[in-house]
This record gives sequence, C-alpha cells and structure tokens, in this order.
Amino acid sequence: MIAQNPHVDMTLDGVEIFLNSSASHHELRKSAYVSTSLIKQFTSKCGGIYVYTNQRGCDGDRLYFDGVSTISVNGEIVAKSRQFALEEVEVITAVVDLEDVRNERMQHRSSRDAATKVEPYPRFQVDVALSEVDDLHLAPSSPLQVKYHTVEEEIALGPACWLWDILKRSNLGGFFLPLSGGRDSASTACVVYSMCRLICQSVKDGDDEVINDLRAIVGDSRYVPENPKELCNRLFVTCYLGTENSSQKTKDCAEKLAGEIGSYHVSCKIDIVVNAVLTIFKTACGFVPKFRCHGGETRENLALQNLQARLRMVVSYFFAQLTQWSRSKRSSLLVLGSANVDESLTGYMTKYDCSSADFNPIGGLSKNDLKKFLEYSYVEFELPALRKIIDLEPSAELEPLQNGVVVQSDEADMGMTYDELSVIGKLRKPGNCGPYSIFCKLVHIWSNRYTPLQVAEKVELFFRMYSMNRHKMTVITPSYYAESYSPDDHRYDHRQFLYNVKWPWQFKLIESKVRISYFSLFCIRKLI
Repeated sequence: MIAQNPHVDMTLDGVEIFLNSSASHHELRKSAYVSTSLIKQFTSKCGGIYVYTNQRGCDGDRLYFDGVSTISVNGEIVAKSRQFALEEVEVITAVVDLEDVRNERMQHRSSRDAATKVEPYPRFQVDVALSEVDDLHLAPSSPLQVKYHTVEEEIALGPACWLWDILKRSNLGGFFLPLSGGRDSASTACVVYSMCRLICQSVKDGDDEVINDLRAIVGDSRYVPENPKELCNRLFVTCYLGTENSSQKTKDCAEKLAGEIGSYHVSCKIDIVVNAVLTIFKTACGFVPKFRCHGGETRENLALQNLQARLRMVVSYFFAQLTQWSRSKRSSLLVLGSANVDESLTGYMTKYDCSSADFNPIGGLSKNDLKKFLEYSYVEFELPALRKIIDLEPSAELEPLQNGVVVQSDEADMGMTYDELSVIGKLRKPGNCGPYSIFCKLVHIWSNRYTPLQVAEKVELFFRMYSMNRHKMTVITPSYYAESYSPDDHRYDHRQFLYNVKWPWQFKLIESKVRISYFSLFCIRKLI
C-alpha cells in the first residue's frame, strides 16, 4: 500500500480516466478480492473511471498471474474478466459516461478547495475524440454483481492453469505422479483432473489455441477429447509404489481414485530394490539395519525409512521416462511432487524422496487447506474415493505394519498436530515471529488447551525440527506460489539455512518466562 496514493492529486487536477497495466500474481484469499476492493474504493472515494488490466498465465516461474482485468466507474464494477482460464487473451469492454464522473465529483464540495492547492499535471492536446457521436441509444454499462471464488475453487483452478502452461511449453506428453493413497498425492491428482476439465471446457468453447496445443501434446492432429476422464488417461500416469510396510487400504484408495479420474494407473512393489540395497550394505559393512520395533536404534529406523522413500523417487523418474513408450505413446512425462507447506517447514520428509520432482502444484499449501480442497473435490468432481482418503489418518507407511494395521502416524512422529503446525507456521510467516514471540502469542491462543510449559515444549520442538531440516528447502521442488505462508526460499522466504539448533538465547528466554509464570501462579494460590 502507498502512504499517499498519487490518484488523489490526479483526481483533484481533473483526471477522469485512470489506466493501470499491472502484473499481479495470484494468492489465495487475496488476489481477486483485494484488487477489486481497491479499485472500487479508489473510484468511490474520488469518482472516476478505472481501467485495470492484469497478466494471465505462468510467466515461466512459480507465479501464476490470474487476470481479473476490471473496469470500474464511481465505485461500481461494470466489466470484469475471469480470474482463471486457459485462454491467454481475454478482452472486456464497457460503455461509460464521463458526465457520470463529473456529476459524482460535484457532490464532494470539500475537494474544490483542495484542488486549488494541487500542482497541475502536464497536459498534452491531442486531436482525438473518445466518442464520435452522442448516441442516445448507447446506454452505459450496468454495474455487475461480482462473484468471488472460494478458497477451494482457487486451489482447483489456479494450480491447474499453471500446470497446463508448464505442460504445453515442455514438449512432453503429460504428467507422472507417485499416488500413495494419502491426502497429499490425492490433492495433486485432483489438480491434474481439474486441468483436464478446464481443457475439455475450452475445447467445447472452440478455443483453437488450446485445441492445437493439446493435439501437439498427444501427437494426434485430429484428436478431440471425449471427456475429462478420457483425456486424463492420455495425459496422466499414476503409480502406487508399495512396500511390505504399505497397507491394503492405501493401495485400494489409490486404485479407486485413479479409476474415477481416469488416469493410467500401475501398482507395483519395490521391496526387491530395497532388499538389493540392503544386501549391498551387508556385503560392504557386515551389518543389517533393523527397524525400531525389531530392536534397532533410531538411526537404523530412520535410515530404513529414508531408503524406501528415496528409491521411490528413482523408480518414479524411470517410469516417467518409459511408461508412455510401453503404451506406444509419444514422449516422456513430467514428474509431479506432493509435499505440503507443513512438511517443508518441519522437514518431515526425506531429502530426495518423492518430494523431489519436476514441479509441485500443492507445495505452497498447508495440510488443512488441502483437506478442505479434497472435501470440495469429493462433491464438485464427484469422486467418492476421496471420502476414505480424507478419513484416513496421515501416515508415511515406512515402518512395519502390526497385524496388517498401520501404526505409524505423521502427527505422532512430528510431536504435534497439523492444526498446531498451521498456527505456528502462520505466526512465523507472515506473522514474522521468532521462537520467543510465537511462545508469547501461543500462551494466549492455546490457553484453554495447554499450560505455558506445554506450549514451550511444542515451540522448542518445532524450531529444533525447523533448524535441523532447513537445508532440505534449498533443493525443494519448484511449487505453485499460493499463500503468504509459503516457505519457498527461492523468492518469498529468504533466510539462512544454517542455524544453531539449540537456540540458546531464545529457548533460555522462553524457559525463564515459564518459570515466572509458574511462580506467579504459586503466589496467587498461596494468597488464596
């Protein structure tokens, strides 16, 4: 925001039409509402005609420019372009009456005195008329009722348009996704399905550019998609990469979701590859690592989990290169990742596992936002398989099952819930709070749930994980920028990647505050 916006002086000097050629990127809960609200506020306060134009599409980076070009007259929106669309150019027009602006300004008598104190802007006389005739039959455009997308709709549409721009520029044949049967990979799959829906709608609307791009991608000059599901089968390959630690539930969820969206789906087990690496290690070192539940140490347990995760990344890239070849289809595939913001902040992921991919459409979103998106997709896209996926407790499924049942839990491993992570993450950014400031705020926010000591333990746990795993963000997969809480350090969250994981000064201050709190409580009770 500008402290003193120049439009006020321009208005006082008689400027009636304002043109703003912008490059404003999409951000959840903000872009369309804020831009439209600012424009309405601008012209309602001073009167005038505001013509705002914005870019649309991916500009070769993590950003997506979402359009929403707007024409406003005296605080009313009279024309507005779509926020998300595959069509690269959209033209909007409106008929406006300058007399309406002059009449509006005549009502603001206080501005007359202010106008005498404004330094005049340079004026240039041009031999141009904005209107050739005064046509009585040409009515000014009527105000519109502006509809804003919900957050869930924005997630469905923004990343889908971004993926389409990436795909058509890549000269490859589609996308490959390791589909685990969990919420994150299911969210990525739903974004791709949303992209296919948008493509089919554009083809139905006769968008020649989209049709030509699609035909080039599939390698068929006469191809016309029958429906989103059929198109998804051509452009999207999903693969369930199970191990002996994977449950039947997640396998079934992955297969059912793939069937409902139409992706070409493969299920396979990678235990043979895992065992091959363990054999190499045994041959070289003479030891075989064991899981914690089998008597192994923590580092053994973690190494065995990381081995499975990293091998999935290797297998994924191999499948992405050759699956289309095995189907007698052109080109290779781009690999999609599914890591979310909460995992990125805490480092609850393996470096160079399936979070390492070519692109990640959900990397700028929290687990809570993704859950809401899946609820929306369950209804809007009519995908019954999502119900079970939403209800499943999040688990990496990298430790042995007990009687066929998953015992590993993401939230138990992290020591806090995704709801708690979301609160801490937003206080860190965009709240710009460090460990001590977050503790002070959470003592009040969580006063009905935790004691100051418990809050301190959670804050210290978060920042220990945050600092130990900060290095993982330096190689994280490029993701769609969606929210101000994004931890992507490429552009939005510049910070060091080496920390003192003990945080001696901050933690000492927190612990001192906890002691004072308990001492005060003790004194109060003694007085009572």
